[in-house]
Amino acid sequence: MKVLLIDDHEIVWSGTRRLLERLSQELEPGAAFHFEAVRDVEAARLQPRDGFDLVILDYHLPGMSGLEALASVKAHFESVPVCMQSAESDAQRVRAVIDAGAAGFVPKSYRLEEMEAALRLVVRHRVYLPAEFVLAEHVVRERQPDELSTEELARFLGTELSPRQKQVLALAIRGLPVKLISRQLSIAEGTVKVHLSMVYRALGVRNRTEALCRVFEASAAGALEAP
Repeated sequence: MKVLLIDDHEIVWSGTRRLLERLSQELEPGAAFHFEAVRDVEAARLQPRDGFDLVILDYHLPGMSGLEALASVKAHFESVPVCMQSAESDAQRVRAVIDAGAAGFVPKSYRLEEMEAALRLVVRHRVYLPAEFVLAEHVVRERQPDELSTEELARFLGTELSPRQKQVLALAIRGLPVKLISRQLSIAEGTVKVHLSMVYRALGVRNRTEALCRVFEASAAGALEAP
């Protein structure tokens, strides 16, 4: 596993490296682990476009930061999941980051055990959302009259979606744009959009962020594992 951390606080580098190395060995015992850390987006974009399995990006950086930094990093590391970290985790910021295509959002205010649990999901290429954000979205999201209950949702994802629909949704909620889903699955971009439209409609949601919240709300992410 090879991870790139973009964070201007060098004191964070060694702790993050140790945590990720431990999680990498937990996931793939004996496998090689490579870790790179840089201070800003400009330095990150000097790194090779391919080869990394994960990029972790701090929200506040010198020079380019926030959503602008996320867009620049995603454009450079086109096929690599980019997880955002931030000291502020209000619902508006989390939603904006996820809407912009991040593969997850991890609050930097977390205690060590919470950070480890979050990154354990991230290194397995599963999206992490703060529980408080999911709960907030659950409260404010407008319900549809025929919407599946949380109990029914896991069964629906596991049994009613086609294998291709599962693949498309799993990649979408990881943050991959339509063109990369198309490329990875060797299907037309229009076909990807049709699959997503059908799945979103079935879930009673309008976009990727709402789909993420529905899946997390029902603890149903496991139902989207590749068949």
